[in-house]
Amino acid sequence: MLDNSFSNPYAIRVARTLSYMIYIIHLNSCVYYVLSALQAFGQIAYPWSNPKFYLNKWVYNNQGNSYVRCFYFTAAVATSTGNNPAPSNVIEYIYMTFSWMMGVFVFALLLGQIRDIVSNANRNQEEYRRKMDAALYECQRLRLPEELTQRVRSWFIYTWEQHKTLDEKRLIEKLPLKLQTDLALSVHYATLSKVKLFQDCERALLRDLVLKLRAVIFLPGDMVCQKGDVGKDMYIVNAGILQVVGGELNEKVFAELGQGSVFGEISLLAIGGNNRRTASIRAKGYATLFALSKEDLQDVIKYYPQAQAILKKKAAEMLNKDKKAEGPSAATTKNLEETCKLTVAPEPKMLKVIAQVLPENSETTVKLKKALEDRRPSMLLHPDGDLSDFSDMSDISDIEEDDEAQIQRE
Repeated sequence: MLDNSFSNPYAIRVARTLSYMIYIIHLNSCVYYVLSALQAFGQIAYPWSNPKFYLNKWVYNNQGNSYVRCFYFTAAVATSTGNNPAPSNVIEYIYMTFSWMMGVFVFALLLGQIRDIVSNANRNQEEYRRKMDAALYECQRLRLPEELTQRVRSWFIYTWEQHKTLDEKRLIEKLPLKLQTDLALSVHYATLSKVKLFQDCERALLRDLVLKLRAVIFLPGDMVCQKGDVGKDMYIVNAGILQVVGGELNEKVFAELGQGSVFGEISLLAIGGNNRRTASIRAKGYATLFALSKEDLQDVIKYYPQAQAILKKKAAEMLNKDKKAEGPSAATTKNLEETCKLTVAPEPKMLKVIAQVLPENSETTVKLKKALEDRRPSMLLHPDGDLSDFSDMSDISDIEEDDEAQIQRE
């Protein structure tokens, strides 16, 4: 259980296996030192052949650091390395045989465990490299632009560095449902409960919703959503910074969204058909978001009819509040229309005098009276400042010219 308490359990397992090997060599070194001491550390001369004698070279000669020299001799015997002196009696033969058997079986087993630990530690990384190489090979085979290929490579590298896996959901799905729920609640519940749309909802609904959240990674410059697009997801910023942009080329930055920010919640319910994105959002750098889709929300709230009514009411209130903040009120619009109205001056007296002077049955008199009757009491002013209708005034001008010509003839 100790290895699972550290961030790198594989290193702990390797260290633990090595400690077993060192401990076995330590015990064997102590036995070797005892055997050397029983034989006076090789200082007793044994008869070889009369009249010659010899000293036992196999035992430790009590020179230098006793522990280091005994440990080195035992490690060399166990691993069958080095030019070791030959044993000279039965006890030494038994010791050497035991040491070799320990080196063949015990150490081989321990070294095999170390190999398996290292192999398992690199298995996920090898799988990651294999998938990345396969994806990049497909990009080259399809002759995709170099910029797009670089984005694919950047996504693989960032995902591996952040999560050490390419399929985090597959790992979580192996856990029991209760443990999955507790894990999701510890990560997402605090953020989801702060969303205005879900603040008055019961805890059971939020517990079901956090299980539906999925992680989405965006690279620098990626557009999370475009203004006018149909909104199908709500996003929660987990890491990174997003920019609210505008302009023809999205060159204007209006605001930035950091960790814990939420957007797109109203489009989940599409109250009054308002399921279009009202702004364009772009990732400033690498960003990790949690997304909740409209389908997942509908799949959950169908079991909570009371919460469904609360959500729709709250979304409508938020939408009306946004509309009031965005545009002028109806009263302001009405006053603006009244201001833009222009009242035309009363009928010119000169035209009345001319109409009285001319004969009643003349063609000019008939046209003049008809034009005066058809004139409207008022005319609207166009937004650009021009009068809405000049046709009546032009007709009157023509009549005035005809009147002058008629008077001159008469």
